[in-house]
Amino acid sequence: MAFFSYLMWMVLVGYCYYQGFFRMSLQNTIAWFSSVILMNIAFYITFRTGLNKHFKDPSLTMLQMLFGTFVAMVVTYYTDEVRGTLLLIYLVVFIFGVFRLQLRQFLILELYALTGYGYVILLLLANHPEKIDLNVEVLYWMVLAVVLSWFSAIGSYIKHLRSRLVKTNIELKKANDIIRQSAIIDDLTQVYNRRQMMKILQREKALADRGEPSFSLCIFDLDNFKQVNDTFGHLKGDMVLKTLVMAVKEDIREQDYIARYGGEEFVVIFAYPDLDDALVCANRIKELASNLRFKGLPGDFRITISMGVSRYHPAESIDALIGRADTALYRAKTTGKNRIEYETHACGKESIGLSMA
Repeated sequence: MAFFSYLMWMVLVGYCYYQGFFRMSLQNTIAWFSSVILMNIAFYITFRTGLNKHFKDPSLTMLQMLFGTFVAMVVTYYTDEVRGTLLLIYLVVFIFGVFRLQLRQFLILELYALTGYGYVILLLLANHPEKIDLNVEVLYWMVLAVVLSWFSAIGSYIKHLRSRLVKTNIELKKANDIIRQSAIIDDLTQVYNRRQMMKILQREKALADRGEPSFSLCIFDLDNFKQVNDTFGHLKGDMVLKTLVMAVKEDIREQDYIARYGGEEFVVIFAYPDLDDALVCANRIKELASNLRFKGLPGDFRITISMGVSRYHPAESIDALIGRADTALYRAKTTGKNRIEYETHACGKESIGLSMA
């Protein structure tokens, strides 16, 4: 944007030169145009190479505006009758500071611009008194002072509004992240909730139905958990759940999932194509649960879990898959607890595999 602004100025200066309003010689005009282009190339290289990141303001807005103001001074010095019109160039420069500069920085630039234009007037009086009407130039200077002061105030206010908007957007993003998290994460255990579990199962089912490796579902339940709440209280019971779930979460692979199914029941989705591998992992989780220690509870306090495992069969429904795992879990609970049962057959026909006590 800055580069094309300079090109616009060059076109205007070229037209002024053609009409005889620009006193610089053709050779010097070309040299001046070249220096402006080279400075823009230098800024571009600075940005492209990342050198700008070493500065407090990586956009280099202040530095670019100082250079732009200097270019405006040169233009106004070498123009005669149309000098007042070309003072609009200063406004173009100040526009670039609207989204970046604070009021103090705007005032510094304004002081620099007004001092520079005052110096231009003095140079014209000394070198080309016939080209200047002091009363008119003083009026130009006063108008420039008023306009730049107004623009500095408005520009800094816009920057303030933008900063507030950015802050609001950041806070809104954080709030949306919290909402998204609460929609898929169980508040107590910080693992996926039941709704997200169903979405994961639907996705895994779609992949398996397209020929991808199948998956296994494990539902596990804490044995005699009501006694934990009755003996130690619900806060300790919640701590037991969280401790167990975090241990399981750390134990399973990244491609596996754990979710809270309800109460003290949890679901693990194993991305194993073979049921035997899923059973090995389930047994490891069962042993892990049996060996856990819990802060604030007696040293000899232990928990056990019962588990039901089923492997997905292409084209069966998610409800049927969960139902088979739930049936296996019920069998594990009613045949001694602290064991693993699994269902291998779909379509409502139960086939009991080897139980793992």
